[in-house]
Amino acid sequence: MALTTIPRTLLGASLKLARTPFDIAHNALGGTDPRAEVAAEERERAARLREEADRAAAEARRKAEQEKRKADKRRQEREARAKKAEQAKKAKATKAATKAKRADVKAEKTAQLQKLEAKEESIEAKAEAVAAERQAERLETAAESAKKARKNGSGTS
Repeated sequence: MALTTIPRTLLGASLKLARTPFDIAHNALGGTDPRAEVAAEERERAARLREEADRAAAEARRKAEQEKRKADKRRQEREARAKKAEQAKKAKATKAATKAKRADVKAEKTAQLQKLEAKEESIEAKAEAVAAERQAERLETAAESAKKARKNGSGTS
């Protein structure tokens, strides 16, 4: 029952109660007016119809409020799912970016390592070349010494 129907019902009942002694006195004196009875019946029927309409309207408002709450709840659930999906998507993108960054760092370190290995090989090759050059110079010096020694040795004999 709606709050607006309670005072109306109380008022109607109060008027009917207050009118009862007058109706009894009027009927006791033999005064019945068929038009008044019909009008009273019409008023009572109209009051009942108003009360029924008020109850139906209150029920419709209650149902509409329930539907609104359900719709709000569904909307909030959809928004929560969308937010969760967005967060998952961001997390996945962050993870992919981190993985790509690690791969880039690894590739860069591999390239640096290859560069250092190539540099090491170059230094080793230069060292071998220098060693070979020194050996060649020693052999050349030894050969010249041997040649001089032969020259000196053949001139004295």
